[in-house]
This record gives sequence, structure tokens and C-alpha cells, in this order.
Amino acid sequence: MSSPSIIASPSPQEESDQTDDDVEWELQNNGLYIGSYSRILLLNSFVPIFAFVVFTVLALLPDLAWPIADLPSSYPSSFPFPLPEILISTSFFSLAHLLRVPLFSLASLLLSPEHACLASTFIHVLITNGLRLAALAILQVRHTMDYPIPTCQDPAFRTVWWLSLNFAEVLAAIVQGYEQLALYRDVMVPEGRESEFLERLKSGSLDEPEPTLENPYSPQQGHETFEDELEGGETRSVESRIDRGLEKLLVIKMRDELEDVYGVPAINIPVFVSCLQRFNSIFLSIGLTLLLSAAYLRSPLSIPLSDVSDQLSHIPFIITTPLVLLLHASLAALHTPTLLPRVGVHTAAYVGVLVGIMTFFAGLAVWGALS
Repeated sequence: MSSPSIIASPSPQEESDQTDDDVEWELQNNGLYIGSYSRILLLNSFVPIFAFVVFTVLALLPDLAWPIADLPSSYPSSFPFPLPEILISTSFFSLAHLLRVPLFSLASLLLSPEHACLASTFIHVLITNGLRLAALAILQVRHTMDYPIPTCQDPAFRTVWWLSLNFAEVLAAIVQGYEQLALYRDVMVPEGRESEFLERLKSGSLDEPEPTLENPYSPQQGHETFEDELEGGETRSVESRIDRGLEKLLVIKMRDELEDVYGVPAINIPVFVSCLQRFNSIFLSIGLTLLLSAAYLRSPLSIPLSDVSDQLSHIPFIITTPLVLLLHASLAALHTPTLLPRVGVHTAAYVGVLVGIMTFFAGLAVWGALS
């Protein structure tokens, strides 16, 4: 005789978690997110701090790891090293960054949106690396080298190193990150008031949510403030309400486009992942610049034909350049709206860490810095 089956009922904790998940899901479907905006800003302050620490360490690394007794400078005293390198790298990054939208617009005229995104990304990679080589020519790195081939004991290594420390790229990414977070300022629901906002959503009385109150745990104060806002809204002019409505729609549209790119709301991206992204961009820039510069400075392209010696060859440049372009383009394509939502922000960041570290040490190796 079989014993009667016993069905375990869910524990109160499991029921509570399920209810919280349902509330959070319903709020997100209505464009609201649980959390404190000020707390999110505070947590994201670790990103610029982390980037500053990494930059400081990398700026000091050449003098600590590969010291040079005498470091002559061909620059005037009023414009000392490394100001030219910083200004040129910043200028070239700004130029390449400004070309992103025109390149995509031009590609969109000929291709579908998905293919246009990938095509414009590849063209942007070509331009970015072309500008890296142009910076070497502008600073006449080859003409100031003390050694016939690239080595970390050459002053040219410092020049290339500071060219690769692209401060502007990381600064632009940090500013962009804060601008993205600002899109969620008015849609944050304080913890503990989820049910209240959900009820107001269902009743249709939450046309303009203002979750960031001084006392987020006082429902009565929130209700009174909300009523005051409604009364004040009735006295506003039609033009003011139209402008406010258009601004609100524009922010909603920008949030939707941003979430289409990332595949998740920007405020749900962990700070750790944002720090990894900054780490990736810094190390990838250094690695790619070191690789390209070493290949270029070993090539007869870097000097006049009359000065070409047997130690120079086109082979390193012919081999390295396509590999750098392929690696850079593949990683850049991974962060396009076509692939990033499918791959995931976390996966893209972890892949970027591996690629960044790999290119960084490969760049050091070709300059003889690991021997």
C-alpha cells in the first residue's frame, strides 16, 4: 500500500521573496526601479577613483620598472615631456570620437542598421589605429631613438607609453556613465515604498513620480507631497506642461535606447563591471599602441628611404597590423548594439580583461620589457 504523498508548502521567506520579485518586475515594466539614486551615485564614484589609481600606477611604472639614467628631451622647456604626448593623444581621440556618428550615418545610407553598426565600427577602428601611427610620425619618434630597434631602454619607449595613456578616452567614458545614470534620477523608488508606488500606478495617480524624497520611509509625507505637486501642476501654463512632457518622453526614449544597447538597465550594471570596463580600455590602449609602434618603428616606413638599414623590415608591420586591427575590431564589435545584448555586459567585460591583459604583455614583450 503506497503512502500518501506529501507536498511541501513554500516557506514564508520564499513567499516573501517571490512577492518582492513580482513587485520589482511590475515596477520595472512601468519604468520604475527600486533603489536610491544618491546611493547609486556614491557607489559609482569608485569608478573614477579606480581609474585614477590605475593611471597613477601606470604613469610611474616605466620609471620604476625600466629606469633610464639619462632621459634627454627634444621639447622646449615651455612645453616639456609628456605634455605633447598627452595633447596629441587627447586630440586624436576627440577626432575619432566625433567621427562615430557621421560614420554610422554614412553606413546607414548603404546598409541595414545592424550591418551599418558593424561596418562603422570597423571603419572607426581603422581610423583610431591610423591616428595612433600618425601620432608617432608627428612626434618624430623614430628620429629621436637611441637604439636601432625598439627597446624599453630607449627614450622613445616613454613617448609611446604616454601616447597610449589616453586620459581623454577614460574621462569621456566616466562622464558618459554619469550621464546615463542621470536618466534614471526620476524613476527610482525608495526601498520600503514599493507597494505604495505600485498602488499609485494601478490607480493612475502616478503621472510624474518623484521617489527621491527627503524621508523615503514616510508614506504620509510622500502622499502629501504628491498632492501638493498635483495642485501645483494645475496652475502651470500649458506651454510649461508640454515642455515638461516632451522632456519626459525624450528621457524615456533615451533610456529605452540605452537599454537596447546594454540589454539591461544601466543602473543594474554592477560597479565592479564598470571598473573592469575602464581597466580594459586603459590596458587595451597601451597594448595596441605598443604593438603597433614596435612594428612601425621596425619598418622602413618610419624613416626616409636614404636611411634604410638591413635591421629594418616590413615583415613585422605586415604581420602585426592586420592582427591588431582584427583583435581591436572583434572586441569593438562585441560592444555594439548588435552583439552586446546577446553576449551580455558581464561577458563582454570579462573578455575585455583577457584581451587587454594579453595585448598589454604582448606589447611589453615586443619592446623587450619582459626580458
